[in-house]
Amino acid sequence: MKKVILTTIVVSLFAVSCSGGKKLTNMTGALNTKWTLQSLSGQNNIAALFGNRVPFLNFDTKAMHLSGNSGCNNLSGSFSVLTRNKISLGPLASTKMACPGNGESVFLSALGKVTHFTISNGVLKLLNGKEELMSLVKAG
Repeated sequence: MKKVILTTIVVSLFAVSCSGGKKLTNMTGALNTKWTLQSLSGQNNIAALFGNRVPFLNFDTKAMHLSGNSGCNNLSGSFSVLTRNKISLGPLASTKMACPGNGESVFLSALGKVTHFTISNGVLKLLNGKEELMSLVKAG
């Protein structure tokens, strides 16, 4: 009787872990593209912060590598998806050109706070808990 119960528990845990892995793979796969900044810290007028050079992020989910541009400097580093919508970015390295305005510092500061993400209708939202830090759209 104990073997039957133990077997049932093991099979149930295996089934749950396999389905969770599929969801994680689907969410990670959805990240695998170039994303262009749409809003930052609630501000939708990206041109006012960055001029003509709009920040973007490119997620490579095979290498778990993140690259992009902060509106002035190039950046790269690693990332990991910890659960279905929990993400860890960094450490990130960046070039060091002098940049006008404070758009880049706001962007990099927001990236440093990212803990979660959602993807819906071609929009990636990077969050700190439930607080939206920025939204990005698929570059096409």
